[in-house]
Amino acid sequence: MKKSGLNLIGVKEFNRALILQLISTSSKTTRNNLAKASKLTSMTLTNITSELLQQKIIVESDMENDVKNVGRNPKYLTISPHSPLVAGIWVSKDFLFGILSDFSLKLIAAKREEFQPDETPDTILQKIWHLADHLLHLSERPILGIGISTIGVVDTIHGIIKNVTNFFDIKELDILGYLQSRLPVPVFVKNDMQAAALCEMYYGIGQEKENFLYIGLANGIASAIVSNRQLVNNLTGSCGELGHTTINFDGPKCNCGSRGCLELYASVPVILSKINEACGTEFTVFREAMEYCKTSPKAYSILENVSEQLAYALNNLINIIDISTLVFGHSAFYLPDEILASIAYTVNQISIFKNNRTIRIFKTRFEDNSALYGSVCIVLDQLFTGKITV
Repeated sequence: MKKSGLNLIGVKEFNRALILQLISTSSKTTRNNLAKASKLTSMTLTNITSELLQQKIIVESDMENDVKNVGRNPKYLTISPHSPLVAGIWVSKDFLFGILSDFSLKLIAAKREEFQPDETPDTILQKIWHLADHLLHLSERPILGIGISTIGVVDTIHGIIKNVTNFFDIKELDILGYLQSRLPVPVFVKNDMQAAALCEMYYGIGQEKENFLYIGLANGIASAIVSNRQLVNNLTGSCGELGHTTINFDGPKCNCGSRGCLELYASVPVILSKINEACGTEFTVFREAMEYCKTSPKAYSILENVSEQLAYALNNLINIIDISTLVFGHSAFYLPDEILASIAYTVNQISIFKNNRTIRIFKTRFEDNSALYGSVCIVLDQLFTGKITV
């Protein structure tokens, strides 16, 4: 009997988390829509929404509709302006970017801090802590937790960056160990590509596609896999690593120890360097360089070469995991549409699945901020799966 009681409590928390997820990830929804999506009974749904309304986590409002309905008019359910908030920090190779948001990913506050050339493990940890503490004091509303979206191979259980290249000569950084004892809320740490994929899964392409591959261009290149609306993960939090797959066995040695890795040919710094060298330019901002490529045949030809290298590397991964939806984010958002179309064309020509399905490429709707919004989604994922409650 005791076991049954525990199971009933678990089911209740799961149902509550599901309803909160459905409300949070919809701009506006109704009880009827929730019933269809959750397949819960009317009584169960009423009990959950009544509780969330009483706790001021959600609010209801009249539908903006001139049509008079017979009987009681449906109500919209949305996240309350008094609900708890979530904090997140994106740790890139160049800066820290912190945000506060509500459960619907509505931005409440943001602050960015650039790294200096002489950073050390201690100074970086201190800056992360100060930024986290700053975010926690920006609002009187309770903070559910803080997510850290970071570069590098991450031990997600212990919250430690276990390996990262070209980051102030730092190879390991215990983020969770440093922060958790200093902050009054739970801290969760995940690789930035995995965090970006969570953002897409809940608030982006994942609302239409159950399976997709997220690809991010930054100082390196990486990816994350979502299968059956589940983030494919392991203890390192870096499943789907793309940038350190070899595309040229005779190529230069990479900092990871291998040779001819993709990021030596198609990362943001490499692309900028190739364009600047070939065209006599001095671009440091990827978005500006991509605009220039649209008017410069010489610069565009460099992108065409990069697109072929990306296509063949992606095909290696697609042939293993069999996913036909690709989402480009981070700085890859700024690649010209024609280049993305070229990548899609090449992959569809060489993929072993070319006779069964068409591989399609989309740009994220979060521009180059998927990892930033992904930082809060690390916490929201804990909420939406019932691992933490509110």
